[in-house]
Amino acid sequence: MSTKQHFIIVGAGILGASLAFALTQRGHGVTILEKTAPASAASGKSFAWLNANYPDTPEYFELRIAALAHYRALAQSHELSDLVQFGGSIWWEDEGEDFDKHVALLRSFDYDCEVVDAARVKVLAPALVAPPEKALYAPAEAGVSLVGLTQWMLAEATRRGATLHVGTDVHAPIMRGGRVTGVLTNLGEIAGDHVVFAAGIGSADLVGALGYRLPMNNADGLILRSHPMPAMIDQVIMSPDVHFRQDPDGTLLMGEIFSGSFDKGQDIPALAADVVNRVRAKLIDGQDLQLAQVQIGTRPVPADGFPVVGGVPGAPGASLAVMHSGATLGPLIGSLLCGELLGEAPSPLLAAFRPERFLEG
Repeated sequence: MSTKQHFIIVGAGILGASLAFALTQRGHGVTILEKTAPASAASGKSFAWLNANYPDTPEYFELRIAALAHYRALAQSHELSDLVQFGGSIWWEDEGEDFDKHVALLRSFDYDCEVVDAARVKVLAPALVAPPEKALYAPAEAGVSLVGLTQWMLAEATRRGATLHVGTDVHAPIMRGGRVTGVLTNLGEIAGDHVVFAAGIGSADLVGALGYRLPMNNADGLILRSHPMPAMIDQVIMSPDVHFRQDPDGTLLMGEIFSGSFDKGQDIPALAADVVNRVRAKLIDGQDLQLAQVQIGTRPVPADGFPVVGGVPGAPGASLAVMHSGATLGPLIGSLLCGELLGEAPSPLLAAFRPERFLEG
């Protein structure tokens, strides 16, 4: 076993929590610094659909497939049925030629999916009022209570000795002797052997102080949550006019589109009411659905849309983990980054997603 080290993790969302979980499992010391509350930013305002439905590149598809497998292994080694809903997805967001193109794309990647008719959809999801004549069923996909999973990972990490500081605002990294040695906070300096920035949209400014420019294209999103309801649907439903799924605790998560994006200046209360009505119309007993929360958040999205994971260029002792697809990728990224921080061989899964790709010149 490697010499015990002490790691500072900035951010207590799913990425910070998963890394703390992995490091403490390996017997290392961890201090987690969170400005507001765990999973209070993007991790708490995510649709949290676990999928590889949009491949983009072979490398990204491979990473997401590995992430889905990691979730299943995690759920099997720990009883997480109250957090993860492995019901697959039913997708007919696009229709006609666009539907066929999407199916062809996924089949070109040999993705586990099948085109199903209305009768099969009705068997899979009997609560749907009017099942589509044609849909894509992806059985390996899932939904996760991301706040619950983040809190569980943090609880496991603290049980193994990690310390979680809530209300700690990190002002800047500290570099001495050509190496990052800690961070300056509202509580003073906090030192560690290695600092990992997993603070979502706040990470770019923090690593910017180290001379590394991380271009971001962050996106605002709207996610709605219902009051808990009896179990109605196991799958993630991706229809043309609304997306929704149900967490194990009965809460329905809803959005006009998967990303939750909306036009600036839009009447949010009116949009929320419209989305709820669309979901009600798609479900038997949907009239019982009652809106409990309207959440607007900003999702961290690196400029090219892909994850950024690894050491901060020109700043030994500092690493970075920022991505929009934190719900799907978070637990796997925490595990992979943990291994690298402890001196294991760099993961081939992360080769295409290193911070160096944004270096100028």
